[in-house]
Amino acid sequence: MTGARPAEEYYDEYWSGDAPPPLDDPLRGERARLLAPRLERAGARTVLDAGCGAGALVAELTAGGLTVTGLDVSGRAIEAATRAHPECHFVRHSLEQVPWPVDRAAFDVVVSFEVIEHLLRPRRLLEGAHEALRPGGHLALTTPYHGLLKNLAVTVLAFDRHFAVEGDHVRFFSDAALRRLLAETGFEVVSLAHFGRFFGLWAGVFVWARRL
Repeated sequence: MTGARPAEEYYDEYWSGDAPPPLDDPLRGERARLLAPRLERAGARTVLDAGCGAGALVAELTAGGLTVTGLDVSGRAIEAATRAHPECHFVRHSLEQVPWPVDRAAFDVVVSFEVIEHLLRPRRLLEGAHEALRPGGHLALTTPYHGLLKNLAVTVLAFDRHFAVEGDHVRFFSDAALRRLLAETGFEVVSLAHFGRFFGLWAGVFVWARRL
């Protein structure tokens, strides 16, 4: 597909440089805390991690007894994930290229943490998740928070750094924009939670949505 190859090359470089992406994200525990009870309440048994990176979440969920597949655009990320977690299942594929190479309606939950803001075509992520989920299945999605107070602070204090012209974040979502895009792609938002830092300057937003 046109445009897929440059993305693969970019993220292969992203995962293979002298300073690879940080693997010990300080908000990782917060995301896990928000995800775990929702997986339990949903009775999830099969999970797809869309944008799995080096596979840490795939390994954690697999160790917890779930059947998990990790999907990522970067071959180098998939290689690192497979080396670190040989017991897990990983597939290289662009999330912006649909359909994904997984069975339709095969998953109870699709997880995509800190991925959608990196995509030129974020709608494709939601379309791929919709196809991969069984009817009534759930999507767990996180992305950096953008609300009025934070946007004002960023504009005044850190505009160039936050919206770096060569930064890897290419999309910036308000809660309303996320809700709208999810509705347009066949999802109903069940819950939306903010996490990290404090009120008004939250670090991220966690969305739990049901496939219609």
